[in-house]
Amino acid sequence: MSPFRQIRHLASRFLGVVTSDSLGPTAQDEVNNILEPATAALFWEQDSVDQRHAYEVARRVRDALGDDRPALEAALLHDVGKRHSDLGPVSRSLATILDVVHMPMPSGWRLYRQHGALGAMDLEAIGAGPIAIAFARGETVPDDRIDGVVWSALVAADDA
Repeated sequence: MSPFRQIRHLASRFLGVVTSDSLGPTAQDEVNNILEPATAALFWEQDSVDQRHAYEVARRVRDALGDDRPALEAALLHDVGKRHSDLGPVSRSLATILDVVHMPMPSGWRLYRQHGALGAMDLEAIGAGPIAIAFARGETVPDDRIDGVVWSALVAADDA
């Protein structure tokens, strides 16, 4: 992703953060019906803002692909690594900007910028599917186990 696109994505996400609310009972049931207990536990460990974002990504994936469980799992779990940093929205935004412009940052912020690798390790440890692991890791090109149409839908849903 280009620096301009990253910053635009960040600004959009920040606005979403300050205007989002927690998932209601219907959305909670949808999440629990898609995920296995171990992956659901990781999902519910996220901040409510990340839960909301992941749920919205999953809704866009469902609109594009229907009830593709591995793709929905990937959408719901792609940011689970962010919970390791324990940063709020302002610190997250600043960490992303500093990363984009290659400036030094405090260690907790660097941990946030490594959320993809951390989330992928968490997902591997509990036996999540390969699409969820690859998407959490933030891979740019899927391997041959992942359908390109599915991957494109995930990327588009997250960027929307």
